Amino acid sequence: MTKQMNAIVINEYGGRDQLTQTQMPIPEISDHQLLVKVVSIGVNPIDWKVREGLRKKRYNFEFPIILGQEMAGVVAEVGKDVTGFKVGDAVLGYGTPNNRGTYAEYYAVDASQVAHKPITVSFQEAAGGSLAGTTAWQAIFDAGHLKVGQTVLVLAGSGGVGSMAIQLAKNIGAHVITTTSAPNEHFVKSIGADKVIDYTTQDFSKVSPEVDLVFDTLGGQNQIDAFKVVKPGGAVISVVETTDQAAELAENHQVTFDKINAHPEQDVITTLSNQLGSGKLKVKIATQLKFNVENVREMHKLSETGHIVGKLILNI
Repeated sequence: MTKQMNAIVINEYGGRDQLTQTQMPIPEISDHQLLVKVVSIGVNPIDWKVREGLRKKRYNFEFPIILGQEMAGVVAEVGKDVTGFKVGDAVLGYGTPNNRGTYAEYYAVDASQVAHKPITVSFQEAAGGSLAGTTAWQAIFDAGHLKVGQTVLVLAGSGGVGSMAIQLAKNIGAHVITTTSAPNEHFVKSIGADKVIDYTTQDFSKVSPEVDLVFDTLGGQNQIDAFKVVKPGGAVISVVETTDQAAELAENHQVTFDKINAHPEQDVITTLSNQLGSGKLKVKIATQLKFNVENVREMHKLSETGHIVGKLILNI
C-alpha cells in the first residue's frame, strides 16, 4: 500500500473555500530529484492566482492540485543521479509550478532547485527566501543589469520580493530608492533603502530623480509612471502583467522594458542561502501559522490584500 501524507488541495478553481485537506500518496521521486520532508512553506501570490484559475492558460494542471512552490525541510530520499545531498540534509528551495506543490508533508523537487540551508537560519526564514529572492535577483541583475554605483527604484519595497531586491541591490553597492507607506519606512530603511517615497502622499514619478533601473512589482499605473523616471539607456523590469502602453513607452523614453517570469536556478538559490547564512540577507516574516486548511485560507486572504510586509509562512 502506498504511504500517504496530509496535503491541502483544490479540486476545482475558485475561492478560498476550494482549499481542502486530504490524504495523498507520498510522491515518488525520479533519479534527479529529492524527496523533502517539509518543515515550513512560503505562501506567495502565485498560489492564490493559480487557485482562482488566473494561471490556467499557462499551467494546465490536472486536479487535484497541491498548491505551493516554496519550502524548507529535510531530505528524506535522494535520487540515484543526485550528488551533493544526502538524507538528513536541511534544504531550502522552490520548484517550477506543477500540481504536486509544497502544501504537503512531503515534496518531490529537482535537486537543481534547492540549496543547503544555513545552520544559522531557521526553517521559517529559509522557507521565505528562495522564490522571492530569486525573483528579485533575476529581475535586477539578470534582466536589469544593475551595477555598483547605479540607482534603482524598487516599487513596493516592503513586500516579500521588494524587500529582497532592496537588500540585494544594497549588497552590491547600488543606491536604493523605494516606495512604501509611512508605517513601513523604518523597515525598508533598516534593510538598506537610501530614500523612501511614501506613495500615499507623494507621486514617485514627480519626486524621484532619474534612475538607472525601476523594478516594478505592482503593474498598472505604477508601471506606466516608471518610464518617467528612468534615464535614457536605463530599464524598467517588471514581474507582473504588462500594460498595453509598455512597449511604446519604452521606445519613446529610449529605455529597455522586460517582463520576466522567474525560474528556480540553483546558483542563485545557493547565493541567497549563503547571504542568509552570513546575515547579509534577512527574511522578515509577516505572519506564520500552523499548517491546516483554516490557516491556509487565512494566508490566502492576507496575500490577496497585496499589503503584506515580509513573508507568509506555514509550519507543519
